[in-house]
Amino acid sequence: MANPNKILQWNCRGLKPNFDEINLLLNDHNPIAFCLQETFLKDSDTISFKKFNMFNHICTTGEKASGGVSILINRKIPHSSVSLNTTLQATAVKVTMHRELTICSLYLPPSLPIDSDKLDDLVKQLPSPFLILGDFNAHNHIWGSDRTDARGKLIEQFILKNNTCIFNTTKSHTYLHPASGSYTSIDLSICDPTTLLDFSWRVGDDLCGSDHFPIFLENIGPPLLENLQKWKLRKADWNSFQALCASKITSGCFDDVEDPIDTFSSLLHSIADETIPKTSANPKRPNKPWFDEDCKQAIKQRKSALNKFDLRPTSDNLNNFLVFRAKARRTIKLSKRKSWQTYVSKLNSRSSIKKTWDMV
Repeated sequence: MANPNKILQWNCRGLKPNFDEINLLLNDHNPIAFCLQETFLKDSDTISFKKFNMFNHICTTGEKASGGVSILINRKIPHSSVSLNTTLQATAVKVTMHRELTICSLYLPPSLPIDSDKLDDLVKQLPSPFLILGDFNAHNHIWGSDRTDARGKLIEQFILKNNTCIFNTTKSHTYLHPASGSYTSIDLSICDPTTLLDFSWRVGDDLCGSDHFPIFLENIGPPLLENLQKWKLRKADWNSFQALCASKITSGCFDDVEDPIDTFSSLLHSIADETIPKTSANPKRPNKPWFDEDCKQAIKQRKSALNKFDLRPTSDNLNNFLVFRAKARRTIKLSKRKSWQTYVSKLNSRSSIKKTWDMV
């Protein structure tokens, strides 16, 4: 079972073209929150994700979408939107985990200069403690880039001035330049100092259809969304239940006890444990119905091509990886379409409404 203690961040380079990849990440990790950058959404777009609420900051230039950020929040987690008064591409949500935490998704386009005052003002608007997760398009040796540029120095000063911390390590690159094949780190995970030790941080090993790697922050603590076990009453052995009740729950059981009700409850519970099965405490999350063996192989080949490029960073290996990335996206789309066509062809008057809507 996926650990529901994770927060994900990813510059997806287009939410719609990577919609299926996002769904796979949600299905595999069942995160509390998922921060996305460069979503390229328009006001007219109507996109939703099952079991997640979506908060967007949409940015358009004329009729063309540019940049934009989103946060997906698990509906089981108490949460509320944080109103921001800023021209930055940012959106924020307050969630209740082991304590209240504000999560902000941020995108700073490389074509626009960084305004330090606007960043400082953004921090002031975020209820503490907070996480700022996003693509800063800034290079600095501190977080693993091979050089330090002017934007990197500004972000470094911003981090120091606001007494914040950074999760990034110098050995974990977050971005692969599709033209040069060079790795760098421009996706940052910044936090309030009181939150630094609450999470572990790592970069994924698959680009998942983007040129940025997804990043995983995992809360170091017990799961927040524990699955409560339920009695399977239809599969109960009622004859054994009745016989055990008659033999174990007698009037003598309550002699000289301080709390007869508690004693009765304990006895009844132990009998139920013996005769009535329960649902699993760690149920498996089913894969998407369209995620077949072809999809698995396509993703495996994509990761293999990336590993080959890592070992031998040549232009041929980079082009080979780009080919397999495109092939994986095409395979997933075709598999999804074929699965839907096959399912629709089987619908009839006896089809379950619940199963039909679940499939939709």
